[in-house]
Amino acid sequence: MFLHGWTMTGDIFADAFDRLSDRFTCLAPDLPGHGRSAGFAPSIGGAAAMLDDLLCGHDLEEVTLVGWSLGALIGWEYISCYGTARLRAMISIDMSPRPLNGPGWTLGLSGQTEEQARAKSQRFRADWPGSARAIARTMFAGPEGAPGLSVAQAEARILSQPAPVMADMWDSLVASDHRATIGTLAVPLLAIHGAQSRVYPPPVADWLARTAPRGAALILPNAGHAPILEQPRDCCQAIAGFATEPWTTP
Repeated sequence: MFLHGWTMTGDIFADAFDRLSDRFTCLAPDLPGHGRSAGFAPSIGGAAAMLDDLLCGHDLEEVTLVGWSLGALIGWEYISCYGTARLRAMISIDMSPRPLNGPGWTLGLSGQTEEQARAKSQRFRADWPGSARAIARTMFAGPEGAPGLSVAQAEARILSQPAPVMADMWDSLVASDHRATIGTLAVPLLAIHGAQSRVYPPPVADWLARTAPRGAALILPNAGHAPILEQPRDCCQAIAGFATEPWTTP
């Protein structure tokens, strides 16, 4: 079960589906407020409720959650609210359990204070085109973007999303703190991170691996905030291996 990042949609995982669907049944819903999703609030809690509805409605079990950025935070919210009875394992991609930095916590949004992260909500509402351009440029390790998604294409995807709804989801994202959830996680966790991420610092992956009862970290070189797009072969190989037999050391 793939959960996409903020401002993206489920079809962002099309290449991963091509690489994995011969061995796994792959699903990637549009999260609330994104794409064609409807019926659930554009918040972390609303997205977790949507995920629970999807898993229960289709009676899915032994599911490996793969959450990229926002998607990982939603995965942790789901586990906190609904448990892990339907899950086999979880994989987070370039995400922090607490997006805001603060006293004793420097593994949130890179180089940003709490005030700066919160102020972005107003900028998103006031200047979505300018915000979309900035978001797209920080997604990747380099200016060329990813093999299947250029910076310009990423910007167009972001612009297609409604600014007020994206700002609402951002507010919910930066208010989240799932550090305690990681410490009691009942399923194995693999934290994949881009070595050149400009969104969340790579050491957060090591924190996740150390803190989860059964955790592992994998840092992918030459990848930024979107390892599954920038290093798709290595990322999908790790996903396939972990989904088949969750391990605690890569």
